[in-house]
Amino acid sequence: MKALSVLFASVALCAPGAALAQRTGENAVTQAGDAFGSSVGNEKIGIYSPEDVRGFNPIDAGNARIEGLYFDQQERVPNRIVDGNTIRVGIAAQRYPFPAPTGIVDYRLILPGKKPIASVVQELGPFGGAAGSIEVQIPITASLGISGGVGGRNQERPEGGSGRIRNFGFTVGWRPTDRALVAVFAGGYFLHDDEARATLFAAGNSALPRVPPRVFLGQAWTDRNMTSRAMGLVSHFPLGAFKLEAGAFRSNRKTATGFSDILSGVTPDGRVASRTIIADGNSLDESYSGEVRLSRQWTHKDRTQTLFLSVKGRRKERLFGGTQRIALGASSAILADFRPRPSISLGPKNRDVVRQASVGIGYSVGWQGIGSVDLSVSKSRYSKTITLANPALPVAVTRDSPLLWSVSGTLTLSPRLALYGGYVRGFEETLVAPEIATNRNEAPPAARTRQVDFGIRYSISRKLTLVAGLFSVRKPYFNIDPSLRYRQLGSVDNRGIEVSLSGQIAPGLSIVSGTVLLDPQISGEAVTAGLIGKRPIGSAARRTSGNLDWRLNQGKSPFSFDIAIESFSKRTANGSNALSVPARETVNLGARYRFSTNSFKGLFRLQVINVFDDYGWLVSSSGGLTIANSRTFTAQLLFDF
Repeated sequence: MKALSVLFASVALCAPGAALAQRTGENAVTQAGDAFGSSVGNEKIGIYSPEDVRGFNPIDAGNARIEGLYFDQQERVPNRIVDGNTIRVGIAAQRYPFPAPTGIVDYRLILPGKKPIASVVQELGPFGGAAGSIEVQIPITASLGISGGVGGRNQERPEGGSGRIRNFGFTVGWRPTDRALVAVFAGGYFLHDDEARATLFAAGNSALPRVPPRVFLGQAWTDRNMTSRAMGLVSHFPLGAFKLEAGAFRSNRKTATGFSDILSGVTPDGRVASRTIIADGNSLDESYSGEVRLSRQWTHKDRTQTLFLSVKGRRKERLFGGTQRIALGASSAILADFRPRPSISLGPKNRDVVRQASVGIGYSVGWQGIGSVDLSVSKSRYSKTITLANPALPVAVTRDSPLLWSVSGTLTLSPRLALYGGYVRGFEETLVAPEIATNRNEAPPAARTRQVDFGIRYSISRKLTLVAGLFSVRKPYFNIDPSLRYRQLGSVDNRGIEVSLSGQIAPGLSIVSGTVLLDPQISGEAVTAGLIGKRPIGSAARRTSGNLDWRLNQGKSPFSFDIAIESFSKRTANGSNALSVPARETVNLGARYRFSTNSFKGLFRLQVINVFDDYGWLVSSSGGLTIANSRTFTAQLLFDF
């Protein structure tokens, strides 16, 4: 009954008369521009995600944007503020100011419109959880409005365990003219009682045991309690022949309590040589960031030119360290092994402060029916200061002043066929040390990166497009060495082929399908010395994603059906490359039914996830193993008033 409280609360809060963006009309398949990654509402599709683009994490690299403006994201952006995102990579990054090697995650703000609306969403599942939300859009004057909402989820996880999530967010939008916008937004997430899941590390190259799904094998006292907030301002104004765009943002995450449950030396029969709980808490990740961009556009006959001038910066602070390691000795990875809560005493925190400022200029020119060229150059000043809790240890300061640049372009060979390509020099953050590392949560300085890619876009028909490309992304490679210290072990070059097919096959029948073939190679001292293999941990040689949405009666029926197929090749699971987790394929089936009256529109959505109950593993970049989703279902009921 407690799990249903969120659902009933959302209905009780709803007042007739109004909702945010017509939720009943959301469909990630029919709204996607390509298969490289996008989200609409709660639906995510494509071969890439905000956490994985071409084998890297663009959010951790510092490549988030809100409405195209620089945003240093520390935690997820509440979906009461944004209605989705687009992955800007490959051809999707063409004509985009100041691209980044790892790709860019570009969030779309929810902006109030001119009509009063209200949306109610109720959901059951997955795994017996429940969720609900209410969103409203209220016009105050012809040019001023507010939108926002509240929501919550009582979640049940695939490996057992549970947690409670609550969120809120609002946006105030003012449009003094048709070409001007000022939007102020704020929102937050609250996570409570989220027990740490058991993370397995295999004994040497041993095969993995079959861990029972939906059985909580962690410790009941390892609750994570975290709050995060995001707020900011976005504005667009014409200034004579110029356009001014500006954004200022704050993003933070405060973790009151957090735990990691590490099972080391796991054998095929499920025995665990050593179980360690890492207790953490009172940690902080907070960033202030923003960008001011001035642009001027000229159009002459069939040629359009744009000049950009950008100033952006950030100040990021982290409090980390002071953790307590709790050794529980031998244990089991397949049977419950509950232990009493020990006494927990956390130590003082280390302080990590990053300051970065960049000035850049960009130029773009496009010829109708011929192609385009985009150029940019920027100068960045970066400093990182780490002050350790032990006053006897010196303060560590790192500085860098990289010159970054990019060149990209397209060439139209025919009305249906175009070529694209580009080269980007970047400066990106590096992942923090993982939970198993002896220097857990330590963050190395930002690093210089580069990317080259090229490919083709072919319009099979007016509504169906094929994109295929080659890419190479090179970065320093950080991971744990045999002594479990997180450090740079060399450099990695993620080379690959990506293919996207998206659009409408026939009236009512839409497809979004893609594949990435990845050949990542590590080089450097650690590989030469035989300390690690040539493949990064967690890498897969292939990932395929396919989505098909069929709305009956040539797209006019209230009924539609969808299928989603995701397939991974085997994944590298340890540093020596001698252990891999098996390939995995999952199939999801869904259906929608739309209905309406004079006062509201409704949608009933049913989805079966992992229909054939394929058993599989997730692999972290450090080699930590957790079981993937088993078969489950979700049911959603949506109303737009």
